[in-house]
Amino acid sequence: MRRILLPIVLLSAGVLTLTGCSEQLDQGLNDLAATALEDAVTRQLSDAGVTLESGPDCSTDLTRDGSSLSGDASCTGTAVDGRDVRAEFDGTLSSSGCTGSLGVFVDDQAIAQVEEIPDCSVNVSF
Repeated sequence: MRRILLPIVLLSAGVLTLTGCSEQLDQGLNDLAATALEDAVTRQLSDAGVTLESGPDCSTDLTRDGSSLSGDASCTGTAVDGRDVRAEFDGTLSSSGCTGSLGVFVDDQAIAQVEEIPDCSVNVSF
């Protein structure tokens, strides 16, 4: 009986380990995408003459589809003059670029609305 149980226990542990790796990979890709979006938001703000004191901090809800990530993200920050900054993204990020809607707002006033983010890419191929 012990010989039968041992392989089953080891097999179950292997499945759990693979699932954990997949979740870590997904989190790593979302972190990578958040960083790319934070850079894009900072550039949009800089182009509009807005300097950040903190942020932007982006949280993502993206899913992998082959070699791209699709979904949405939201970012928050504070300008040096104390104004609230936020950004909303809905689209796709890949190694060939970042497309979709990116809106950047300062105190709820739109300062940028782009459909393709310049100088943005995320390599999700492994």
